[in-house]
Amino acid sequence: MHIREELQITKPLEPGHEVALALLLTREYVARLFDEGLYEPEGISDQQFNVLRILKGGPKDGYLVKDIRCRMIYRFADVPRLVNRLEDRGLVKRCENPADRRGSRVQITPKGLALEAKMFGRHNGLCQQVDRCLSVEERDTLLSLLERLRNDHRAQLEAIQNP
Repeated sequence: MHIREELQITKPLEPGHEVALALLLTREYVARLFDEGLYEPEGISDQQFNVLRILKGGPKDGYLVKDIRCRMIYRFADVPRLVNRLEDRGLVKRCENPADRRGSRVQITPKGLALEAKMFGRHNGLCQQVDRCLSVEERDTLLSLLERLRNDHRAQLEAIQNP
């Protein structure tokens, strides 16, 4: 279904508006797919899951909060609050940072590893569903176009933030 039909827009859209709406609506569908199929059944948010995945793939001694933030999908997340919530559930722990006592390192716990492992199969299945209607060539083209958009917008944001 075309974006204008789906959103019941009767007037023509400017190309930039149409692309923005298509991206936002697609993001909403994918987010709902993951929320309902993966995160909600485990009582965890997408951002908390992202932190668990980052810690699972990281060094044994964990990451500093600032290092976690750099690896997050959602860059404006309140990482200390996310870590606090995960720590309250026993999924991560904070450890002293020998290199700098002002900051602690965050590590995934065995309970956090078990939850991530439990969710891994469903996560993998949902990821495979995201692009199942695309050919290999279409997938590669989409990834290339999205990368170009991200690079352009990243440069625009940096110019705004660092005049």
